[in-house]
Amino acid sequence: MRIQKYISQQGWLSRRKAEEAMQNGHVKVNGEVVKELGTKINPEKDKVELDESILNKKYIYLAVYKPKKMVTNLPQNDEIEVRNFLPEEYKHLNAVGRLDKDSEGLILFTDDGIFSKHFLDPKVSHKRLYEIKVNKDLDATMIEQLEDEMLLDGYLLKPTKVERLSHKHFTIELTEGKNRQIRRMIEEVGSYVVMLKRLKFGPYDIGDLESGDYKEVSNLI
Repeated sequence: MRIQKYISQQGWLSRRKAEEAMQNGHVKVNGEVVKELGTKINPEKDKVELDESILNKKYIYLAVYKPKKMVTNLPQNDEIEVRNFLPEEYKHLNAVGRLDKDSEGLILFTDDGIFSKHFLDPKVSHKRLYEIKVNKDLDATMIEQLEDEMLLDGYLLKPTKVERLSHKHFTIELTEGKNRQIRRMIEEVGSYVVMLKRLKFGPYDIGDLESGDYKEVSNLI
């Protein structure tokens, strides 16, 4: 049996957290630290131990409404980073992915590396819902182009779902998150994004958060 499966069955940690604990050297088998994720044990003969610090660790998951004109990370010159307005107890958290400077809306922060890795794994599809406003209305042909497997810089994008809210006002749902993907897609069909807000990311949604707000949430993966 794989070590992470055994740890999960004992109710100590989830499999993902067990993997993170192993990678960080916090798991011992018969007194020896084991980091190799594929390692198997015999539950009837081998003794598995976890550091007490791991068993007692509580991860933080934070949903944040990123205001427009703030950067997610790596600020330059006079740019303001999102974490700057968070209380001190949250400043050690890392953003899960990013939103560009001109976009706003939901972004997740956490100190759980396995959680972040799961969300950013290109092999795992997570729905992302955005609200957009454009300077030139999208007609039926343009929407069809956006919903098809559009080719962008030699990469075939996955199909999207576009819904009209009103004149020049839409939602667009993606299952991947390439750099400035929506803005580039809209430009490709002949329009331009003037407002972009992320409403949902995987099982999380922006709810009643307003610009600059944040709240702790549960691990839903």
